[in-house]
Amino acid sequence: MESIEIEHLAGGVVVIRLANPPVNAVSKLMMRELREIFVDLSESRDVGAVVLSAKGDRAFCAGIDLSEVAKRGSADGSPRSIADSLDPGRAWRDTQAAVLHCPVPVVAAIDGPAIGAGFGLVAVCDIMIASARARLGLTEINVGLLGGSSKALRMVGPYKARMMFFSGDLVTAEELYRLGAIERLVPDGTTEHAAVELATSFAAKSPIALRLAKESLLRIEAMDFDMEAAYRTEQDYTNRLAGFEDAHEARRSFFEKREPIWTWR
Repeated sequence: MESIEIEHLAGGVVVIRLANPPVNAVSKLMMRELREIFVDLSESRDVGAVVLSAKGDRAFCAGIDLSEVAKRGSADGSPRSIADSLDPGRAWRDTQAAVLHCPVPVVAAIDGPAIGAGFGLVAVCDIMIASARARLGLTEINVGLLGGSSKALRMVGPYKARMMFFSGDLVTAEELYRLGAIERLVPDGTTEHAAVELATSFAAKSPIALRLAKESLLRIEAMDFDMEAAYRTEQDYTNRLAGFEDAHEARRSFFEKREPIWTWR
């Protein structure tokens, strides 16, 4: 991979690092590589959780590569495909969807500004851990673009989302922590370590239960919220999980006060 680094850690944790200096701007190459990585991870039984991090200390991700937006051709100078010409945002939507629908938890380790597309990328992760130097925002309106309000609505609610969308201002990690969007604030330079610790704890759960939990959450989020219907959906997933040997092993190990042995059955 040219714009992404991948590291497989013990315990089923995979660390994905954005690596497009100087500010990890989202290029077409990065979009494609991220999609390919998350599709591959989604098909692997060896993965229990993912950490999305970034290299460098200037930014987690400073948004879409505007130099590419200004060009008519693709990143490598070749003509744009018909699909890109008709729907230029499709590639980025597909990339975010690949992250969102990853079947295991994705923990974002944000140790710098996450702006525009960077904001969208961390917003489709399941959990966010950030340092004090992290700032998040939708700056598209300042450069003649729009986008990301759907992610802001999911993250901070309708009124704060409006303020972010209309102003293009950045919001501090402390403010997002106060609002409940960021799970944990950690010292600068330690976000990836903290995210790996959390991801490792997730990966220790039953792989079947973890995947069903993620799938059920995504289904409930996509519903026009009706608490009774949402809870019925959760019960359906509970009943599915109950049919697996791993569910019985979870209960046995709990009562026997020992570590569970997962079998994928």
